[in-house]
Amino acid sequence: MTENMDSPEFENKEQDSKKVIVIVVISILLAVNGLLLWQFFDKKTHLEEVNKTLDSTIAERDMISSELQRVKTEYEKISQENAGLQSQLAAKDEEIKAKIEEIQRLINSGDAAQLKRAKEELTILRLMNQNYVIQMDSIKAVNETLSQENQSLNVNLTEERNKVQTLTQENTLLTSKVAIGSILRTTDIKTIGVKYKSNGKEVETNKASSVERFKTCFTILENAVVDRGNKDVYIRILTPDGAVMTTSTETFMYNSQAILFSSKDSFDFDNNRMNLCFYSNKGSSLAKGKYLVEIYTGGNLIGATSIMLK
Repeated sequence: MTENMDSPEFENKEQDSKKVIVIVVISILLAVNGLLLWQFFDKKTHLEEVNKTLDSTIAERDMISSELQRVKTEYEKISQENAGLQSQLAAKDEEIKAKIEEIQRLINSGDAAQLKRAKEELTILRLMNQNYVIQMDSIKAVNETLSQENQSLNVNLTEERNKVQTLTQENTLLTSKVAIGSILRTTDIKTIGVKYKSNGKEVETNKASSVERFKTCFTILENAVVDRGNKDVYIRILTPDGAVMTTSTETFMYNSQAILFSSKDSFDFDNNRMNLCFYSNKGSSLAKGKYLVEIYTGGNLIGATSIMLK
């Protein structure tokens, strides 16, 4: 029995078994090493992604914080400027009150000529009231927008990511403010009928059969907000039956509608008070009665008056 275990055949089998064990152990070690290497590189990649995310988050936080400060600064600026709008409306109040008192004095006189003038002034007063309502609505919109912005400034940093909506509201506010100041105002509006002598001299007339052209004069008041430069002015003359006196089919836009006009001219506005006169051709023959005259520029009705032809 002992002789067989010491035989060469038995020794070879034992060596083969040891080789197998060594190979198996080496294979296991290689597998373990491979697993450890894979885990190492996987964790390294994940760590790099985490660092990138953290850097991006910090940058975004700084950006939103900067935007928040900018919005706060803009809000403070708008709040200060709003005080000027209130003063502007106060001045408009006094102007309307003065116009009401003037019309009341004309009515109290009882004189036919004064009553006629009172009717003309009443047309102007209606226009002033319309402009006042527009300005009041704009002020209300400004105040509502400022209130909304003030609330949004108190929210946390995460809610500030909706800054696009806030900026849109600010743009609407600024547009409203510009619209208020961009309306030119007029005074001393007067329209007369004119005819021409053989020597070309212009003569005023209120006879329907004699009028060759209408002459409309008015004063543009000082306005530092409106941009300087050339301004188109449209004059609409409405006949006693309500039709627009015109020799053309051209139109201009007012309140999103295309409307006819009697004449179109232009003037160079330099922000200062200006006295202007423009002529309108009569077109066909004129009927007796009252003619309403309207003045438009910049898409706004800036004045109105009337003339009676006999």
